Amino acid sequence: MKPWPSSPSWLVELQRRFGEMLRTPLDASGSALRAAPESYDPTLIQATCSPANGAPAARLAVYNRQYWFRLLTVLQRAFPLTARLLGFWHFNQYAAKYLRLNPPHDWDIDTVGAGFAEFLRGTLRAGELELGGTRRVACAALLEAAQIDAAYHAVFRAPAVSAYQPTAADSERLLRGRLRPSPAVALLSEHWPLCEMRPRALASAGETPLSLAARLAEPQCWLLAREQLTLRLWPLAPRQAELLELLRQDSVPNALARIEAQCSPAERGELARHVREWLAQSVQLGVWTGLDD
Repeated sequence: MKPWPSSPSWLVELQRRFGEMLRTPLDASGSALRAAPESYDPTLIQATCSPANGAPAARLAVYNRQYWFRLLTVLQRAFPLTARLLGFWHFNQYAAKYLRLNPPHDWDIDTVGAGFAEFLRGTLRAGELELGGTRRVACAALLEAAQIDAAYHAVFRAPAVSAYQPTAADSERLLRGRLRPSPAVALLSEHWPLCEMRPRALASAGETPLSLAARLAEPQCWLLAREQLTLRLWPLAPRQAELLELLRQDSVPNALARIEAQCSPAERGELARHVREWLAQSVQLGVWTGLDD
């Protein structure tokens, strides 16, 4: 088979310049995002557009806007709760900064937001974020919302796996083995009722920002799991969530020892019964895919 001929140097250079033009940030100084064709490479304009067909730079600006609007829409759909808490205008500013640092590098455009929650964690400061007028939102709530959105996105896209079904022969292995966590499951923790707000963010029309509900008196833990193409939430007791997290990190005997060490004397009296119930429920909900020795 003949090798595929390499592209001529002039085409490689043209593609590089065109890619730079596509990634040119949109101007956010006004009330809407707009292309800034005055910043395009003049040699690219001359090479790709004929003056006889209208303003050459304006024609390139169409591609520039489409590039950014497509990516911003992908992030808005992947982080619906975060977008509605910030408001789309402010969300787009953070998304654009993230995308300038992390342009798409995969054929699957849906993966472009894989590091967005971590980007916000490194960008937002403690306290409240001022969003114009009297609107303010706690940065900690935004970070929790981004983590929840990211978990939903990851669980929905996780590969199909078979749930672990223990047998009688596994009883002894379980006491010294390590459970293998399913990629189609996530543990969530919130200090605001964000999981309750997320369906409203998806269902409500328009672009009106959502108001953040009052902080919860106690943190709430959830198990997010996928059943075929449906995502479901199950509430978890605090110790139950701690145990599941420990089991994801360590062997069964070590996780049980660590959870017992964290319990008060009063809790230890009921711990064995609770552990049996929690383990049985985790198997029923497909939290594990296997048991490793």
